[in-house]
Amino acid sequence: MNGETTYLTGLAEVLWPCGGLLGRGGECTRPLGEHPPAPRAGVVREYLPVPSAHNPRVILPVTNRYAAARGIAAFAQRHSFRERVRTAVLTTAFASGVAPLLLRDRLHVGTGRTIEHALAAALDRDVVIAIHVGPPRANRKPVLLLLTPAGRTIGYAKIGVNDLTSRLVRAETRALRRLADARMRDVTVPRLLHAGEWNDHPLLVQEALPVGEQTDRPTRRQLLRCVLQISGLETVRDLPLSAAPYRRTLTQRISGLADRPEAPALRAALDRLPDVRLPFGAWHGDLTRWNIAGTPRRAFVWDWERLAFGVPVGFDALHYELNECVQHGVHPGVHRWLDTGARLLRDPLITGAGLRPDTVATVMALYLIDLATRYLHDRQQEAGGRLAAVDDWLLPALAGLEHRAVHEARHVG
Repeated sequence: MNGETTYLTGLAEVLWPCGGLLGRGGECTRPLGEHPPAPRAGVVREYLPVPSAHNPRVILPVTNRYAAARGIAAFAQRHSFRERVRTAVLTTAFASGVAPLLLRDRLHVGTGRTIEHALAAALDRDVVIAIHVGPPRANRKPVLLLLTPAGRTIGYAKIGVNDLTSRLVRAETRALRRLADARMRDVTVPRLLHAGEWNDHPLLVQEALPVGEQTDRPTRRQLLRCVLQISGLETVRDLPLSAAPYRRTLTQRISGLADRPEAPALRAALDRLPDVRLPFGAWHGDLTRWNIAGTPRRAFVWDWERLAFGVPVGFDALHYELNECVQHGVHPGVHRWLDTGARLLRDPLITGAGLRPDTVATVMALYLIDLATRYLHDRQQEAGGRLAAVDDWLLPALAGLEHRAVHEARHVG
């Protein structure tokens, strides 16, 4: 049993405590969990781990081809031609009913109380689920696409499966409640449909945003408009860095890293930054191509589990740009980001919000310190996160930004 099968085992114990078996089509051979109850007589649900139980990325119902095909389409990352072709092939295979003949691994779930029952009761309607698992990360958690039996989308559910993901699910629940009263001119966020617990794990259900073939990644201008409207979720305050609550909070977070060897370097870098005035507002906290899409007139933004307030304006733009730059390699991507990120912060839209061009390097350095602190607290490197090895790329980039920040401040002074 590899690590991915172990993860699948633990996930099944959370979603289907009535018991399940992992096996091949038409048979049940391997228990899910150390001592699971055997499926009882009656209806046995079957799910397909795709592409396999040893590499699960999505989990789809065997007996509902409409829901399975919709799950493939909904969870696809169609940002390249290759990804679009793969999505089209898999969608066709499930819609035609051929996929269950080709994919042999199965999750057999017994009768009894399951996550489907809890969701149906919460929403007062029959629910079929397709599950996105995704690649290994510290914050990896199941995202459930909720469908009617006919395959129409109802919404999405998230459930925490460990301490970190449980904390994030609760944080997103609070964020969606707060955002329900917010008014952003060009940005739409999902409504919270239900919040509660399942099997002693936090559960939230949110509406599905109209994202699909008619939407695309944001343009530069649309991205920056979105960043500024999010920052305006609270009154933007212009403060010296030394007097900002953000600096004190960041210092406390770094102190919370205890004996992590990277902590002294982060603390020293923060102490060396110049005491410049910066605008502080809200940020989404994880704005990337995977949780924003738009039309020419509107942006749709989801995954609000990292929403925070009182941070330097521009962090969201830097985060989006960094994740774009590293798509084809971390080191060349970070080198490119040092230039493109600075250009984003010097855009008239951002400078018009109060960020002075001579503070750009300071904001970029603060962002890297913040990101490193998050990764270290979440133990992303141990989970195999792409950008998680902060001593490999982040600390060297931070050292260069420190020098640039000091130079900018002295030059202005």
